[in-house]
Amino acid sequence: MFSVDSHIHVNLGGMSLKDIIRYLDKEKIDLCWLLSWEEINPGHWEYKHLTIESVYEAYLKYPLRLIPFYAPDPHKKQASAELNDWYQRGIRGCGELKATLNWNSIEINTLLKTIEKLRLPLVFHMEESRYYEIPYTEAIFDKIIFYGLRTKRKIYQIPKYFLRLLVNNYAPIRSKGRSYYFPGYMLDFASLESSLIEYPNINFVAHGLMFWKYISSAHNENYESLPKGPINGEGVIWRLLRQYPNLYADLSGPSGINALTRDPQNAKTFLSQFQSKILYGTDNCMNGQRSFIDSLNLSEEAYKNIYGLNANKLVKL
Repeated sequence: MFSVDSHIHVNLGGMSLKDIIRYLDKEKIDLCWLLSWEEINPGHWEYKHLTIESVYEAYLKYPLRLIPFYAPDPHKKQASAELNDWYQRGIRGCGELKATLNWNSIEINTLLKTIEKLRLPLVFHMEESRYYEIPYTEAIFDKIIFYGLRTKRKIYQIPKYFLRLLVNNYAPIRSKGRSYYFPGYMLDFASLESSLIEYPNINFVAHGLMFWKYISSAHNENYESLPKGPINGEGVIWRLLRQYPNLYADLSGPSGINALTRDPQNAKTFLSQFQSKILYGTDNCMNGQRSFIDSLNLSEEAYKNIYGLNANKLVKL
């Protein structure tokens, strides 16, 4: 069966180029979409700069196994020009777009016009805004300057319980870096829908915690990024996938597999209904996606579409 992993990064999570090729060979996957990740002014949130140069270098080494994607940060004035330049050099998709902007922003729309002109598929990540709490760990204690009192002969260690007491009761230390605000990526569904209408020639491939959370209508019960439990009502993504022929979704990352495994019967219904709109992918997170999907006993046609044909029809080779 022809197969594609539609969401892979090089040098993310310790996964080197050799590891990617080894994974593709082991799982009998023919091709993968190799995506960049670019933010020119990232905040304190978790971020891994994955350059187009590293993607392109990998592609040149394995041009028959890797399909290069590039998503410039839309905040850059030259974003559209850079996307066009890399298209001329061989990139075949825009992704992964993770911008702290809304779909109706001037910056996003400028980039979308270029994506539409080049007829590229767009892989994007949706994630809700929130405050992060940073826990104090042993690693943080080890970095405190007064952890040890050094003399010429030995180091007298300060007990870690004393350091915890100090950190938790001394306000200037306690407050420093304890939490920060993450503004979210590619919010919201209303403006996404407007973009689907305005740019019918762009094939949007959705992914991320926010997107897959809305597989359920009861998405706000516990404000969890990876909600658990049965799906009792259709969330907004069902309607969008039905209504817009240019919207697709990839199953990659913890959010994709969570959306399926939380309710296997619902997963079978969802994948069967949208078998022509769903792309298999991992996002360097191999958590048994394929074995779970195989266990659902979908039709042969559905498996062919999800595992490779849907991704293949979106890319101009």
